[in-house]
Amino acid sequence: MNNRSDLNIDDEYAHAPNERPDWRESYYFNWVDLDTGISGFSTIGLLPNVNKREFVFALFYEDKREVHFNESEGPFTNDFANSLTDGVLTYELVEPLKEWKITYDGKKVKFKMTWPARFPAYDFGIGSGTSWAGHFEQSGSPDGIIEFVGGRKIHFSGLGERDKSWGSRDWHIENWYALHAQFDDISIGLRRDMVKGEVHISGSISTLTGHEPLKHVDLVTEKHPESKIPIGAKTRVAGIDRSIYNIESQLISPTSFVRFERKFSGGRTELYEGMAVHRCKELGKTGTGLIEWLFTYR
Repeated sequence: MNNRSDLNIDDEYAHAPNERPDWRESYYFNWVDLDTGISGFSTIGLLPNVNKREFVFALFYEDKREVHFNESEGPFTNDFANSLTDGVLTYELVEPLKEWKITYDGKKVKFKMTWPARFPAYDFGIGSGTSWAGHFEQSGSPDGIIEFVGGRKIHFSGLGERDKSWGSRDWHIENWYALHAQFDDISIGLRRDMVKGEVHISGSISTLTGHEPLKHVDLVTEKHPESKIPIGAKTRVAGIDRSIYNIESQLISPTSFVRFERKFSGGRTELYEGMAVHRCKELGKTGTGLIEWLFTYR
């Protein structure tokens, strides 16, 4: 495998933005523990040129959802730690490229999680050039505690993926599909963008010893027959080393997803982000992780 894990520690911190208003620095984490039924994701986006921060936290448990979304407007300081909290959702960098902590102080649910890496981080590739100037991803072994009103607690542990990206982002390309699939000894992360009728692939097949960039991705999306919401996928992943992985994915439960919508002058964009079970034919194993679709309607 290729070793593309030699990233700059400084990339964990804030970068100098260009002049565009859509320049965004973002941090993203997800987690799945099938034994407890706990899964979720969280992201923070910093947009210094328009004085805005975006905070998202989604927790799926017992067929329920806890969702926090906050667009915090107004100037924010260059203090790295202070920029990554809105008082409810907080990210803390413990060691660059090694470990993070995430806390969520909701009214009904309290959440604390450590997110240590299990594989080295790797460069995700240039993609379609519409969502980042730089982007890396990393597989991890999250561990945390959820506390509910009344004192009941659930401890969870499992697998997950994180990413860090920076640069100008266009939310209104034709469509994209993203997948994170965590198995015992392998992680597959990808994005498939459609821009002006052309497909762009980025991502890697990742292990403890190295990373293999992707060459090709085929996709068949499954939608709910009535609501037409995407609920699963069949993904064929090909690495540049000619390795092939056929993955069948289904949402963990009917409630383990969140739908976001962004309106713009020419139409609207829908984003569906969910946590899924992945079954890989070649590995003969079941894994977990993300399935995500973006659709733009003009």
